[in-house]
Amino acid sequence: MFRFVLVNILMLVVLVFFTQNSLIFYIEQRFHSSFGLDELLKGSAFSKGAEIFRAFGVFVDTSANVILENKSQSADAAVFKSNEQNDSDVIPFDDNITINIRASAQISNENASADTATIEQSPDDKIVLKQGDSVLITGDSMMQYIGMIASQNYPKLGLKVLDLSKQSTGLLYKKSHNWAQVIKDALAQNKDIKLLVMLIGANDPWGRSINGKFYELNSSEWREFYARRVDEIYKIAKASNVKVLWLSLPCMQKTNYAKKIELLNEIYKSISEQNGQIFINTSEYLCQNDNFLTHLNINGKRSKIRQDDGVHISKAGSQILADEILKRIEIE
Repeated sequence: MFRFVLVNILMLVVLVFFTQNSLIFYIEQRFHSSFGLDELLKGSAFSKGAEIFRAFGVFVDTSANVILENKSQSADAAVFKSNEQNDSDVIPFDDNITINIRASAQISNENASADTATIEQSPDDKIVLKQGDSVLITGDSMMQYIGMIASQNYPKLGLKVLDLSKQSTGLLYKKSHNWAQVIKDALAQNKDIKLLVMLIGANDPWGRSINGKFYELNSSEWREFYARRVDEIYKIAKASNVKVLWLSLPCMQKTNYAKKIELLNEIYKSISEQNGQIFINTSEYLCQNDNFLTHLNINGKRSKIRQDDGVHISKAGSQILADEILKRIEIE
């Protein structure tokens, strides 16, 4: 019995040793505080486990990307066709949606920069809210730190926050998480919601089957399909007289992925403009000339704004965006 308990304790220690960052991230999302664990482990010998696990993750991610890049279109089509069969249809749309987007997005440098920079931006658009109004936070893992910060800080200004951000979600498929329905239900159940904030798409830049035929990401059919999914969100918000503030995905470290993300951002911006709503280009705050940055000078201090995976936004970076959202809001 003693040996059994000892083995399980050792296994738990090993698990925590290697996955401590994920555990801290979960604790922060669940309880809105890390309870000082990140600072306690920072620079300690125990933190080496996280570095080893991160290096292994980078290796696996790189290998997986190579495999995915070499897959045939027919193999991809079979996978996405299977997913589509379990995916629900979108609600009816107007047929006059116009999408002015580039055929292919481009990033200026293939090798991303990690230099520090100081970036300032002054927003002009304002969303008028009243004391007691609610802000609905939606999106994938890119939004979760922002949602956590908003939940902590916005109530101090008299705004309520409903944070529904959920990792590993997107707009491309509705089977696992139907954002349109989630938002529609949230607005129906919370009449004080006056602003919807969305940051999503990190899981969406892949081809899929549409009406039984596979289309690549950059095809006009795919763009039209995805634009309708985005426009659906705006129509649901409009039906409840709710303003929409859409955040773009920031520039990414890997060039191929960055190009795909830029294509999505063109769609987000186009649909936002067509609906007369506010769109924030997050790369203006987290990047320099659309080049990936790991750090920025914030109040004279070099702060890490992106996570080591080259995709996600750190707490410091999320704080920047949470503050920029507030700058678009005028509270009466």
